[in-house]
Amino acid sequence: MHSLIDSLRNLGLTEYEAKVFVALTRHGSGTATDIHMFSGIPRPAVYGVLKKLAERGIIEVQHTKPMRYKCMSPEEAIEKIKKDFEQETESALGKLNEIYSSEENALQKDVVWTINGLRNISDRMIQVVCSAGSEIIIETPHPTFRNLEHVYPVIERHYKQLLDVLNRKIGEGVKVRMIIYSMDELRDIADLIPAAELRLYPVKSEQFKKGGAILVDGSQVLIDLRKDTGHREELTAIWSDGKEFVFFVKHLLEAEWEVSEAFEFETKKE
Repeated sequence: MHSLIDSLRNLGLTEYEAKVFVALTRHGSGTATDIHMFSGIPRPAVYGVLKKLAERGIIEVQHTKPMRYKCMSPEEAIEKIKKDFEQETESALGKLNEIYSSEENALQKDVVWTINGLRNISDRMIQVVCSAGSEIIIETPHPTFRNLEHVYPVIERHYKQLLDVLNRKIGEGVKVRMIIYSMDELRDIADLIPAAELRLYPVKSEQFKKGGAILVDGSQVLIDLRKDTGHREELTAIWSDGKEFVFFVKHLLEAEWEVSEAFEFETKKE
């Protein structure tokens, strides 16, 4: 019986309402005094519970002296409870969507999320690129473009998968632009992603080579941060789809693109 009460509570009844409804289902009908005895709930609470169940349309009231209360068939009662539950669910969902999409919630959308670890960063990188519908801007060096497979063997699979996704996206009409810091890397990428637009960023200082960024459709950005710790690297990334943050990063990447030098290479023939 405990599990039945829990099930009815999950459908929106209170514990007392569930106990009264089960008591009436078992005994068919009864007065308030009878129901107090059948259900075991406090007598002062019985009238209020019966009134609510009657308002919900899942018990019937016989206006005799004393009044008697009769349950509906389980099929009719549960169908009524389900309908009420679905209506409340739709109402709650509508109101929550209004709150979520309101201007008052705009600041919450500017939250920047932190991602730690090479595998998690690589998975999110591929997820972000897969979501592209019109344009991808990549600023390297990025973990997948830094020969890290020699230190982290798992990166090789992600690297190949990312290359496949980028080439597929280009085939689907997505524009891919890449800002690269090394001529050697630029030549490699020109061969691996032949239809991407590539530019070489002129700054040589090492301080500009500590991370990378992926901007997709001007609506979300993934920024890779790293720091060397001996022979290995600690990898962390930040992701955001906040309008102000993404706009700021897009402005920086576009500025880098404008001052970078364009190159064209002949792709290797098979």
